[in-house]
Amino acid sequence: MALIKSMNVDPDILKATRCNDDFACLSEEAACNVELFVDRELELLRCKDERSCAFKRNYNGQFVCTCPVNRASYGFS
Repeated sequence: MALIKSMNVDPDILKATRCNDDFACLSEEAACNVELFVDRELELLRCKDERSCAFKRNYNGQFVCTCPVNRASYGFS
């Protein structure tokens, strides 16, 4: 499955999310480097960046992105 990013994120998600990078993930030069990771049919975004982020979480020894804006931009709820 190819990840296709959309810049059409619900404005309510943007309003409810605090971002230290001013939503750079929605710009052409995305600040967040992620890839699709599937674990037992659960689709996750695996972080490929080394930088710190308030939405980076450890999941079974890997870092995943829990940012509502980044997840919505890839079509995850």
